[in-house]
Amino acid sequence: MALSAYLRDKLLDHYLKGTAFSQPTNLYASVHTGDPGTTGAAECAGGSYARQPVNTSWAAASGGSKASNANVDFAGMPAATVTHAGVWDTVSGGNFLVGGALGVSKVVGAGDTLRLPSGQLIATLT
Repeated sequence: MALSAYLRDKLLDHYLKGTAFSQPTNLYASVHTGDPGTTGAAECAGGSYARQPVNTSWAAASGGSKASNANVDFAGMPAATVTHAGVWDTVSGGNFLVGGALGVSKVVGAGDTLRLPSGQLIATLT
């Protein structure tokens, strides 16, 4: 998962003595029908789709990566081909933090539940 433009700037300001950056209170996973880029574009919409909380769903960082350690389920999906996932700081609106391609695209029908298995969300700093 690549860092968003928002998060890159916040981290640079924080570490290089600009403005302190406090970690978000909550984190929410999103799924996308195309590359979200650095802004969170192409987020799924329709059905009962909603971002899902992933506040405590992360293993300890190791080797510059941090992976999810719990399943993330999106119930009531619209019919779509999901190609990417992301993480935001609010359940709607807010700031896109990281995003990237799924290992394999997932086709879901209207009303299906999409599961991102434990370990599928991986944020990496290089």
